[in-house]
Amino acid sequence: MRCRIFVPLVLLLASLPLEASRPSNAAPADYQPNPTSPDEVFAQMQHSFRSDRARGQHLRYQFNFSDPQGGKWWIEIKDGVYTMGKGTIQWPDVTFTCTGADWVRLSVGTLGGFQAVFTGRLHVIGNQFMAHKLDEIFP
Repeated sequence: MRCRIFVPLVLLLASLPLEASRPSNAAPADYQPNPTSPDEVFAQMQHSFRSDRARGQHLRYQFNFSDPQGGKWWIEIKDGVYTMGKGTIQWPDVTFTCTGADWVRLSVGTLGGFQAVFTGRLHVIGNQFMAHKLDEIFP
């Protein structure tokens, strides 16, 4: 799955943080090509993580989604390993804000990131360079 937004992204976040370093891009049997919720988007991100592209990176992302399909998620990347979870993270480098439904549309490519940002459907606050790194690390 490839996220197609100004700063592509996305991940199923259990109530407890998940930690992983995934060298392979092979999709597991539970992989769904077209997610329908932010939970499914974040779950698929776990399968696309590229630890080789995350080495040496120290990034913190916050995702704030309003209804429909609202909620808060976060990702932290530390030198080739990521942790993600539901809720908030302190001192994020980048915060993405939109509806949960728009996040799903962004992740499957039915809503373009450029369009989402310039029409006000997606707000990206923080370091834009770090925001773009998300798509590299979770292609």
